[in-house]
Amino acid sequence: MKIAICDDEMISLDRACMMLENWASLRSIPLEIQRFTNGDDLLTALQSGCPDLVFLDVVMPLFNGIDTARELRTANETLPIIFLTSSREFAVDSYEVKALNYLIKPVSKEHLFAVLDDFIQKIQKTGEVFMAQTPLGFCKINIADVDYLEAQNKQVLVHLSNGTTLQIRKQFTRCEEVFTGERGFFRCHRSYIVNMKRIEQFSKDTIMTDNQVELPISRNSYMAFKEAYFNYMFDSDTL
Repeated sequence: MKIAICDDEMISLDRACMMLENWASLRSIPLEIQRFTNGDDLLTALQSGCPDLVFLDVVMPLFNGIDTARELRTANETLPIIFLTSSREFAVDSYEVKALNYLIKPVSKEHLFAVLDDFIQKIQKTGEVFMAQTPLGFCKINIADVDYLEAQNKQVLVHLSNGTTLQIRKQFTRCEEVFTGERGFFRCHRSYIVNMKRIEQFSKDTIMTDNQVELPISRNSYMAFKEAYFNYMFDSDTL
């Protein structure tokens, strides 16, 4: 597990890292911690790699934690963020950037451990993830959160169930190697791969998702799609 933590106060940074290492040791979880003392360095690092979780102090000089989180969200809609700060006044702002939690310093070991345990449980429930490169950096996408993928001008658009669309740098054929039938996906058209769990209805030439998006089915794919869809629907593992 990789955690990035950004805090301009070295004492707070050291204490948080010590508690994170203690938690990981007690849970037998391999842990890599990336330490940052300002938002600029954190954002630069995220362009070449994506942690599983980010801890952000709010009150920092020049570029505070909320501004850092806003900038982060322009490149990565899904990366979990936990604010760890001595100030309560930015709690409302944390909702704007979809923060996972907002912890007030000095946070107790028991409280931090409980938050981390909840986070691990959420990861386990969401299942597999897909590492994707966006124009601004890397992000992790929960495969179960994907409605469909769309090939567009040498890019791939990943449409998520929360309405977010991510543009990723990956060949569409390579995406097909990840979003497979075994994972509940089907390439219904040369430009579309659909999550069969998200299908509301279909005809011979179109699919309607549960978000009311209409996708095409190619003529040559219809029979194979129909067979794959009904096999998926009646598979005891998917009921």
